[in-house]
Amino acid sequence: MPEALTLRTRFEPGEAETFRHIPFEIPEGIHQLHISVTYNDRIGSDPMIVGGNTLDIGVFDNNGTNSNGTGLRGWSGSVRTEITIDEDWATPPYRAGAIGAGTWHMLLGAYKVGPQGLDAEVTVSLNSSISDPGKPPVANLADLKRAALPPAAEPGWYRGDLHMHTVYSDGDSYPHEVAAFAYQTGLDFYGITDHNRAQSPRRLVPTGDGWPVLVGGVEVTTYAGHFNVWGTDDWYDFRDTSIEGLQRAIDAATEAGGLVSLNHPKPFGPPWERPEVTGFHAIEAWNGWWGRLNNMSTMVWADALNDDTPERWHVGIGGSDTHKHREPGMAANPLSQATMGYPTLWIQTDEELTERSILDAIRAGRCFTSESPAGPQLYVRREGEEIVAHVVGARGDALLAIGEHTCLAATTISERDMTFRWPVEELRAPRARFVRFEIHTATSGIRALSNPIWF
Repeated sequence: MPEALTLRTRFEPGEAETFRHIPFEIPEGIHQLHISVTYNDRIGSDPMIVGGNTLDIGVFDNNGTNSNGTGLRGWSGSVRTEITIDEDWATPPYRAGAIGAGTWHMLLGAYKVGPQGLDAEVTVSLNSSISDPGKPPVANLADLKRAALPPAAEPGWYRGDLHMHTVYSDGDSYPHEVAAFAYQTGLDFYGITDHNRAQSPRRLVPTGDGWPVLVGGVEVTTYAGHFNVWGTDDWYDFRDTSIEGLQRAIDAATEAGGLVSLNHPKPFGPPWERPEVTGFHAIEAWNGWWGRLNNMSTMVWADALNDDTPERWHVGIGGSDTHKHREPGMAANPLSQATMGYPTLWIQTDEELTERSILDAIRAGRCFTSESPAGPQLYVRREGEEIVAHVVGARGDALLAIGEHTCLAATTISERDMTFRWPVEELRAPRARFVRFEIHTATSGIRALSNPIWF
């Protein structure tokens, strides 16, 4: 039996953003694989960096490469070139388990191909003896200090952040550490949306006894853009970026009961390149620090609301997209690292706070986004023939009522806690089908976004 297998392939300069499945045979009696990948002219995955190669890596086992099947053992993108898969442990984000005999596949994705082409070599060592490096211990909740935040000004409202990453894709912390950070940040719920993950985070975090509620998710990361799916344990096919392929993936997520959100549709988001694809429940109108081109994401959301097709009237949400939990950024520098809770998504439910009640609230549009866990708070509703906006924590800012391609009203927020009322007919004129609200600073930054009230 050979001690190692060597696989080679080449991508030509015109083959960027393409995948290959490279087969290799695993004999009986294998308990551990160690995979090493090398390639020339390696550069980072940041779309601003060009002129070299970036290779995405994944592994399918002997259960096959079918969409949404059980064969995906993991996908690590371009962040790892050394992978161990053992019967009892595996390098995150790969799954441990039996090393079944038969045909396995390396999934190699040439995200970038430089002018010299991309030559990749994969070495698969059989029955290597690499030890489990272990994981950090789970924190004792009693030893953690929770942030002191202003309470929700209205009953049944909770704050969270649904777009975050761990070591199970390209983050710097384990899921249970992210749970601890969420508690310390003062969040009531949090989401883990690792890229193309092969295993659910549900069994990887502490629950109950005061811990924030996890909303399990996956960021389906394709070469045509990204979308999040929450509420299922499945993975969805990211390899086919045709309109038909992406539509199949979104339809599969919806049929499984998932809530699907279009992520960061803005330059360098990366943007979404398939506007013909439908089926999203939400649009991430705010991703990371506001100054990071989120006016473009909000424009995409506004255009969807202004569309005459009801299927495109998506709920607007926000998420931090935090990867480096140990390196928080600063609001004064929107180019710094994303930070948990910036922005914060607030949801309303009269039920117990669970994954299902959180997702139900988003589907119904009972949510708003604020710049941070501290607020400001922006509650809007219709009361009979009046539209009500209750604003907390935005003294000195401006409240704008937005309709279809127009500002319907604007007013100064002169107190810490204020309630504004407008007759419905005043905001409907001349043809508005909805009104939504934004809190603006004196320098035109956005501090909060509501969802629309439909007339």
